[in-house]
Amino acid sequence: MYNFSVRYHDGRLSITHDATLTLMPDHWLIHYRDPSGELTSVRWTIPGIVTDENFSNLYIFRYGEFPQQTIECKEDNLPETLKKRYPEKVFFQKSVTDIFKLNNATIVGVALAVLMLMGLGYWFGLPWLAGAVASRFPVGTEVRMGDTMYENMIRAYEVDQGLTAVTDDFAKAIDFKTHYPIRITVVKDKEVNAFALPGGRIVVFDGILRKMHTKEELAALLAHEVSHVHYRHSLRNIFRSLGGYLFLSLLLNDVNGVVTVLADNSNALANLTYSRELETEADSKGMVIFKANKLDLKGFVGLFTALKSAHDDVESLKLLSTHPLTAERLRAAEEMVKGQGVVKDNGDLERKWEAIENELK
Repeated sequence: MYNFSVRYHDGRLSITHDATLTLMPDHWLIHYRDPSGELTSVRWTIPGIVTDENFSNLYIFRYGEFPQQTIECKEDNLPETLKKRYPEKVFFQKSVTDIFKLNNATIVGVALAVLMLMGLGYWFGLPWLAGAVASRFPVGTEVRMGDTMYENMIRAYEVDQGLTAVTDDFAKAIDFKTHYPIRITVVKDKEVNAFALPGGRIVVFDGILRKMHTKEELAALLAHEVSHVHYRHSLRNIFRSLGGYLFLSLLLNDVNGVVTVLADNSNALANLTYSRELETEADSKGMVIFKANKLDLKGFVGLFTALKSAHDDVESLKLLSTHPLTAERLRAAEEMVKGQGVVKDNGDLERKWEAIENELK
């Protein structure tokens, strides 16, 4: 009842012996035959026995000072027998080793549960963590990061210096209610597109400017993009996309590592897709900017309508490459127009818009 087949190693020689373990009341006896064939017994006192936890069904125990003696046992009933024989001593902790003793169905279930928790952590935990880190990220570092991204990705485009100057001048006539340095660059590309980088860089394709008819439409586009900058949507997207590496770099205060990753992935990061929630927030905050400047909210309706008219399927349209234009956003803009109060005609902004129109001709 208290005898088990084991493999014994005396800690001195490299060979192991087939042995019998006998569980005595206050000690263990290990019987084996040495290389000469002589029957030998070894005595282990209970307090000195240490269990070697492992990830298999092999039970390993060690004893004594270095070099330690070792026994290995494969008999499944050993743990239960030890528990009954020595109730005052805990040989096995209920830990991860128990998982490997479960049946296959249970192991698969545990594995699926772990994968599900990892998935939930990615979809729900990572966005929250990205937002938390972004909200505490130094503005100065964010601006430098955005400049690094800009310098690396702008090489792929042809900058229209004339349109850049007048469009940047147009933006300076609007109070965007942000502490970020807003800098506009217009590039020559027929694509109806624009995007914002962390820190205040906004790139506008001349293709989208040629779709506009009023200064309010351009103001709506810029207000939307500035909202992405001000509320750090771009930064949050980047942290989520490159989460593991960036969080580790930030944890280690390795800002150079962050900048290197951004430099290597600038073009891909500039086209990250915003969530519906962030798009809605950028729309609503952009409209707040309009109200503060007493600009006509019809600019948002005009912008969305102009873009819609260029495409038969509004759901397939991409505003700013990463900003899906939906019928819901258009309807929301139309509802905001109905509740708008005082609108002020901005003559200075009109003149700056005329300058843009002249450059487009």
